[in-house]
Amino acid sequence: MANLMSKRIALCALILAGATPLAAATPLAAQDPDYEARAADLKSLSRAFGELHAIRRLCDPDREAEAWRDRMRKLIDLETPAPSLRDEMIGEFNDGFRSAQARFPYCDRDARDHAALVATDADKAATRLVEPIYEALARPAIDPYAPPAPPASNDDDDNNDSPY
Repeated sequence: MANLMSKRIALCALILAGATPLAAATPLAAQDPDYEARAADLKSLSRAFGELHAIRRLCDPDREAEAWRDRMRKLIDLETPAPSLRDEMIGEFNDGFRSAQARFPYCDRDARDHAALVATDADKAATRLVEPIYEALARPAIDPYAPPAPPASNDDDDNNDSPY
């Protein structure tokens, strides 16, 4: 279960990676009308990455020793947050790491269960973060060089070709 959630969070991070040109074109505050909610999700995801970094280093050091720290770096690189938000995100990552490290001195069932719960919450935050990107990609592209469409005619009297 935790492995599946880790993969889903990583997938969301990759989706963010694919959307870098879209995200980089406009400042974060202008991209999303609800900047505070987005910032809260970024901080929540950062804290989750910190907790997962501590637990996964403890439980699976051969495979995931630096995986969550690397994901955190990638998240900051992709989001390019304002300096104050960046500092808060890093603080949340570090707080999450220290909290999990203090709570779980060794890998056991409780640590793994907590990691699964954290991954589930992080997955929800990641989903909220990528929703605006999906919505933007779903909208038809506007070609700035296309000629304007002719105005629609509502005048039925001029339509002599109609059999009615």
